[in-house]
Amino acid sequence: MANYLTTQTAFRSLLQSARNKRIGQAYIFEGVKGVGKFTAARIFANAIHCTGSVKPCGECPDCKKHAANTHSDLMIINEEGSIGVDVIRAMNEELYIKPALSEKKIFIIRDADSMNDAAQNALLKSFEEPPQYAVIILLSENVKNLLPTIRSRGTRVEFEPFSEKEIHDYILRQYPLKRDIAQFVALYSGGVIGRAIEICEDEEFFETRKNMFEKVSSLAGDRLSIIKAADAFGVKSKAKFTGCDLYFDLYTAFMRDIVALKTGGRVINSDMIELLNSFSSKVTLSSVLSVIERVAKTRSQLNKSMNYELWITNMLINCWEDIHGKSSRS
Repeated sequence: MANYLTTQTAFRSLLQSARNKRIGQAYIFEGVKGVGKFTAARIFANAIHCTGSVKPCGECPDCKKHAANTHSDLMIINEEGSIGVDVIRAMNEELYIKPALSEKKIFIIRDADSMNDAAQNALLKSFEEPPQYAVIILLSENVKNLLPTIRSRGTRVEFEPFSEKEIHDYILRQYPLKRDIAQFVALYSGGVIGRAIEICEDEEFFETRKNMFEKVSSLAGDRLSIIKAADAFGVKSKAKFTGCDLYFDLYTAFMRDIVALKTGGRVINSDMIELLNSFSSKVTLSSVLSVIERVAKTRSQLNKSMNYELWITNMLINCWEDIHGKSSRS
């Protein structure tokens, strides 16, 4: 277990319930993206199936199957975009087939709050009254998107962000060669372990950040800067939608540092302070807050079926107008 952060009370409680064989049948793991819900669900499932004395032991046949992602009594639903009713109906059919190797058959539904209403209604009966051997775990960033009847049936397990020190110490243990960036990553990740890991494993992160900051800082200039900023969002890239989370994170981080400069807060990207100061001197606090709000709204609405280039360009046009006091929105 040395490779995992286990300081969260919720995680410790789950492992203890697996070791004591006091396992519920319906769970809702909630928390922001990257906070560790899926990792916790996988380890919890491993602990439930483990036949060793210390669960998970890592040595028994069940643990080895989990490590190889070949355990037949673990089913993971990992759909891109909205989860439709057909996916849940297929899961329900599998639900009533008894486990082949273990006492429990476990189903993990990632991004459960992306299920449409038909899918949630199809899940409801199974979630309320699953077979005795079944364990269903829903992973959710926003439980308000789940039907009240589903929310009320599952055991809610909240995953809070880790502290800056926990992230920092984790990086030092797991990525000793990243010692020089550990403090920055701990601060930038905002307590989200998944985000910290992504930065440590992305050799191009700092170059991507530099490119984003330089191009969006030009939004304080003329309208041509919109084209530069759009390029930083990878509008010409074939993999543009799948990589856009990083672009949105970086753009938002830039604008939040501007807010910090104007309000006496803590600047995260302090190594880029000259660029940040230059942009800050040309914009108002209210305009930057408007930009942050607009970016968050676009991010929440965007999906792979939309014209990515059009949406990003339109967002940046509106951001430019916010910055220059030309926005027509109320």
